[in-house]
Formats: sequence, structure tokens, C-alpha cells
Amino acid sequence: MMVAHNQSQQNETSGNGMRVARKGNGTGAAYVVLAALAALAGGGASTLSEMGMMPATAGWHAVVQAHPVLMLLYVVVPALLGGFGSLWLPRAVQRSGVLLPRLNDAGFLCVFAGAALTVTGAELKTATLLWCVGTLMTCMALLATVFDSRADMEERKPFSPFVWGEMLAAAVMLLTVPVMAGQIVKHWHDTAAVNVESFAGPVGLVVLLAGFGVVFEISARVGKFSEKPVASIMAAAAASGVVAWTKSVFMQGTESAGAMQVGSAMLALCSFAATCLAVLWLAGTWNARTSLRVPLLWGLGFMSVVSGGWLVQLVQGSGLHSALQLGALYVVCGGFYLWRGEECGYWYPQLMAYLHFACTAIATALVFVPGAQMASGAFFCLAALCFVGAVVVSFRRNQQTTSHWAAVSVQASKGYRA
Repeated sequence: MMVAHNQSQQNETSGNGMRVARKGNGTGAAYVVLAALAALAGGGASTLSEMGMMPATAGWHAVVQAHPVLMLLYVVVPALLGGFGSLWLPRAVQRSGVLLPRLNDAGFLCVFAGAALTVTGAELKTATLLWCVGTLMTCMALLATVFDSRADMEERKPFSPFVWGEMLAAAVMLLTVPVMAGQIVKHWHDTAAVNVESFAGPVGLVVLLAGFGVVFEISARVGKFSEKPVASIMAAAAASGVVAWTKSVFMQGTESAGAMQVGSAMLALCSFAATCLAVLWLAGTWNARTSLRVPLLWGLGFMSVVSGGWLVQLVQGSGLHSALQLGALYVVCGGFYLWRGEECGYWYPQLMAYLHFACTAIATALVFVPGAQMASGAFFCLAALCFVGAVVVSFRRNQQTTSHWAAVSVQASKGYRA
């Protein structure tokens, strides 16, 4: 029975494996583009509104109103799960593509339709429900890919932290999204708007799990990490965070104080988990001799921004929301350069990539300077132009590279030890 299954899997790979891989890559790229457009629309509209340069039209006003929803639902989850999950996860588990590509495609179409309705400002409940359905489809496709690879694996090799991060982040969405969808359906006929910001907890867990998974993958070639403690911390944070968030959602009325206490406990738990993962990362790379190549810079930026955001949140009671958004930006950019360059072995303009990071770092620092919002927005725009330029030049040339890091990408899994 096992032989027949393996043979059918080999036939599937040899017969239409390239088609499946292309479909997975196309959907993953579409997710990344959607996340980038949502970030540009939401962040750009908010910046223009603060600067007083927003056109006084109904369309632009709808985009400004949709800023919280766009930044919370259509940037982090589509990029880290839909994008990297479709582009990178199958390669990490030695598959030709996503196991259920049609389900993954249908998930993207639902998420895209939800984003379009959100931008127009009409039917926000319908848009959010479409996002829930599409996210569930994508998460089921990713989890099926991971579990199927585990079932066919003759030698049970440990998963890398990246695979653990993607798998646990998808599981978090699979458990929490139905709760959010149930709340929407329950209050469907109410005139009150959908409280999307209540979903910030699960999105923060996605940033924590998938983000640190990408950061560990960035450093896999220069450091040695034990996957067991990393996976244990990630799993504990995911399970505890899901339980705490679900409990806080159902606490209403007289239990509002208890909901705030549960939320504070979840925040403290995530902060502790982030600290432990950062310590493990530092321990694994302490004696490594490496240059600050492009992906590693973005990984360091992610840890700095997220750790600083959690610290400010614990001290002042605010700041985590912006830190998670900026952290997601760092990990998405770093993950793209890692996937395009060291994982797939394609050339991209290094100078433009370094300039992209420098502009982003300056813009991030200016965010916390009073009265420097205009300058921060200008540097973010310049960083976006550098990123778009680097992507366009890289894909137009489409040239394989023979750099040292591309040559050793196959040995990345050897950077982990049991």
C-alpha cells in the first residue's frame, strides 16, 4: 500500500509537478503582490491624510476608513502564510508544490474579493467573511502539504524552524478564524461595524511564529540551532495564545475586566516567547563569522523592531501595533531576498537592496520622532521604490547566480541539530 502511494506520488511529480509548482508559485506571488498593494493603499492613505494632502473624494475617504482593516488582515497573513507558504514551504518540505493547488487558488480569490470590497468601503462584513473563508482554504492547503510530506518521509528528519513557524501560524489561523467568522454571522444584522481590531492577537501570533521562522532560516547557513527548543517555544506560544484570545473574545459585559487581564497575560506570554526565541537565535549565531548580507540585515531589523515594540507596550501600554506592522514589513522583505537569492539562486541588485534597507531603517527611526511623520513617510516611499526597482530588475534579468550562499543553500537543513 505504501509502495503504491509512493509510486503515485512520483508519477504526480514527474507528470505534472512543474505545473503544480508553477501554480503554487503564481498564487504565492499573487499573495505577496496583494499584501504589498494593501500596505501601500492603507499606509499611503493614512500618511497622506495626516499630512493633509488627501484628496477630498468619497473614494479616497473610503480607503482611509479601510486603513485598519487593510493593515491588519491583508498584509501580514497574505504575505507570511499565503505568499511564503505557497512559494517557499513546499520547497522546505521537499514537495513540488502545494498539495491542494485549486483550494489554495480559491482561497486567494476569496481574499482578493474581500480586499476589493474593503477598499470600496461597501459590505465590510461580507468582505471580512470572504477573508475568513479564503484564509481557511489557504491554511488547509498548507497544513495538508506539510502533513503529506511527513507521511511520505522514509527518514523522519526534523522540520526546520521555518516549517514549524508556518505550520503553527496556519494552525493558529485555522483555530481562530472560525471564531471571528462566527462573531460576524452572529451580529450580521446589527448596525455596528465589525470590530476587526479584536483580531490583532492572532495576527500578532502569526508575526511572532512565521517571522521568527524566517529569521532562523536566514541564519541557518551561519549558525547552528537546535530545532527542539525552538519548536517547543513556538508550540507553547501558539497554544496558549489561541486559548487566551478565544477566552477574551467570549468575555463580555461584567467580564470585560477579566478580558483585559487575559489580554495582558497573552501579551506577556508573547513577549516571553519572543525573548526566548531571540536568545536562542543569538546563542546559535554568537560564534559565527559572517558578513551582514541583505537578508540578515532584515532579520536583525525584525528582531529589533518587534522586541522594542513589546518592551514599549509593557512600559507605556501602547506601541505594539505599530511594531508588529513594521516587523512584518522587515520579515517580508528579508524573506523575499532570501527566497529569490539564496534559496532559488537568482541575482538581484545588491546595492539597491542595501539602499532599500537603509531607507526603511531611517523611516522606522523617524516614526518615533515627534513631528517627523512627513520625513518618515518620504523615506518609506523611497524604500518602496527601491524595492520595486530591485524586484523588476531581478525578474527582468532572471539570471542564475553562482554566489557562495546560493551554492550552499542545499545544505541549509544541516544548520540545525537535534
